[in-house]
Amino acid sequence: MKTLSIEMLTPPRVEILWPKVEPLLKLSCESNEVGAFDIAPYDIYRLAKSEQAVVFAAFENKTLVAVLAFQFHMTNGKKGADVIAMAGKNLLTLKAAFWQPILDWLKANGVEFVDAYARPDLAHVYAKKFGFNKSCTMVRMTFEGDAR
Repeated sequence: MKTLSIEMLTPPRVEILWPKVEPLLKLSCESNEVGAFDIAPYDIYRLAKSEQAVVFAAFENKTLVAVLAFQFHMTNGKKGADVIAMAGKNLLTLKAAFWQPILDWLKANGVEFVDAYARPDLAHVYAKKFGFNKSCTMVRMTFEGDAR
């Protein structure tokens, strides 16, 4: 029988678990154009170590199987959280077990909304399985090298 557990990593636990957490964060960060351009695992490491982000680690039979990281921000006077990384196996099983307690924790800490960037082909999973609403479509122009 599988035993599922989740842990909100403290800065010392981030340090201890980093060799196992980093590959999962890398998968997530590189999964879409925004993430690949904006954030790398080391950025999440620094944010988590300085308590500017929180990383939840999910375990199956005490083995790390998934990570979920949030970064906090203010937008128009409202506290929000961005999903900056989500990766691992059995995400829907873990979602069933832990998503609502995580949302309750975010609400208890004053978060009024959660945003996530997802590839267009995965946006429906965020909407259908995790309860997100599509509020806009983000487009981005990047300036690489000499922008003319």
